[in-house]
Amino acid sequence: MSQDIEKHGHAIDGIEEYDNPLPGWWLWLFYITIIFSIIYLVLYPGFWQGILGYSSVKEYESELQTAKTMFASSKPAESEGKGAGVTALLGNKSAIEEGKAIFNQNCAACHGPDAKGKIGPNLTDKEWIYGGTADAIVNTITNGTAKGMPPWKALGSEKINKAAVYVHSLGGGS
Repeated sequence: MSQDIEKHGHAIDGIEEYDNPLPGWWLWLFYITIIFSIIYLVLYPGFWQGILGYSSVKEYESELQTAKTMFASSKPAESEGKGAGVTALLGNKSAIEEGKAIFNQNCAACHGPDAKGKIGPNLTDKEWIYGGTADAIVNTITNGTAKGMPPWKALGSEKINKAAVYVHSLGGGS
């Protein structure tokens, strides 16, 4: 080691401690970080409002308004979530076929490809835990059940109605 570096004056197991200065690049990075932090606190809220007037609440409300405008056209009518439209599809062969495809993709894992039950209950018999009417089937698919069926709201009301019409057509629905 160089002789111009000051020693602290103690040694342990023959290892001496020197008073080495920090590297210049590290000090500059440290100073820049402090300056950036001060500027950030002046511009944005930290301990006070900030001179830019930024607010996460305002940003949230703006994003919420944008989302409401964007998804306003895709919002279902008030009556849709309660099975409206499903009674109009009863007996519609193309709706039943589409419902069968939806059932096979999303429901067959638990209810079996023939809907006779696996993990989930048999959907072809006359015994229904949550009601076998078309509206009750839509409600069960949409909201799930307390006994383990997850809600399938993400499918959307059109697919839910078609899946309900297919399940109803299996003969178990009333």
